[in-house]
Amino acid sequence: MSKRFPFTWAAAGLGLVLALVLGLGEGPGRGMPLLTRLFIGEFGFLITAAGAFWGFKHRRSQGAEIATLIAALACIALAVAFLVMGIGLWTETFGDTSAALHPGPVGRLGLILG
Repeated sequence: MSKRFPFTWAAAGLGLVLALVLGLGEGPGRGMPLLTRLFIGEFGFLITAAGAFWGFKHRRSQGAEIATLIAALACIALAVAFLVMGIGLWTETFGDTSAALHPGPVGRLGLILG
C-alpha cells in the first residue's frame, strides 16, 4: 500500500455507510424526506464514482495492488447502486408524468381541451 491517504478505501467506506443509512431509513414510520434521500444518494454516487476513478488512476501509476483494485471495484458497485436508487426514487415519486408532458399525436390542444 502507498503511504498516501487511501481515498479509495475512505470513499468505499463512506459509500457503504450512506447505503446503510438509505436502506435502514426506509420503512413504515421511519421514512426520510424525499429531498434528504435524493441528497444522500447523489452525494454517495459522487463520492464512490470519484473513489473508483481515483483508485484506477492510482493503480495505473503505482502498479498493480490488489487492495486498491478491490476498493475501486467496491466503489463502482456502490456508485451503480446509488445511481439505480436515485432513478428509482424519481420514478417512484413522479410516476407516469411523462404522459402529461408528451401527450402524443393530439399535442397541446389535447391538454387544453381534455
